[in-house]
Amino acid sequence: MAVDRQVEIEDLLSSIDEILEQAKAVPFSDKVMVERAEILEITKEIRLRLPTEIEQSKWVLEEKNRILADAQKEADAKIAAAEEERSNMVNEHEVTKRAYAQAEEIVEASKKVARDMKIGAKEYADDLLQQVDEQMKRMSDFTVGSIENILKEYQGNIQNFNGAMDQKRQILQQNRKELNVNRSN
Repeated sequence: MAVDRQVEIEDLLSSIDEILEQAKAVPFSDKVMVERAEILEITKEIRLRLPTEIEQSKWVLEEKNRILADAQKEADAKIAAAEEERSNMVNEHEVTKRAYAQAEEIVEASKKVARDMKIGAKEYADDLLQQVDEQMKRMSDFTVGSIENILKEYQGNIQNFNGAMDQKRQILQQNRKELNVNRSN
């Protein structure tokens, strides 16, 4: 699914390339004229495809917080149940000793389960965040690479245009010199 979005974004960026390549040049400058609405529509489409990873990371954070809260509630419930069981068993001396031992075991087991659940939830959330981070890095690298390629291509075009303009100016200057020489004769 992320690959499809990446392909769609790449296609949209290619559309911008085509528009810029086919755009009419503004005379005596390195600028071109493009349809503003067309470019704005394409950039809008790109923005609509980018936030999915951002929404996904937000969901991962919410899911992590929910899992941690559920683990804490379950641990609290088990601890409360253990405490209640311990207080109910405080009747006889032998029963009380066993109750304290069992209650401590239950409390320790509950704490271990809560710790394990928290660690598991954190690892799960971290894995999801890492995946989203990797997807966002790939998308960023792709976008930066595409923009750098576009800039290199246009810089080459600008240099070619400037070179051609310099040649034309030299010819014009030569022609003017020849005219000036002929005037003095």
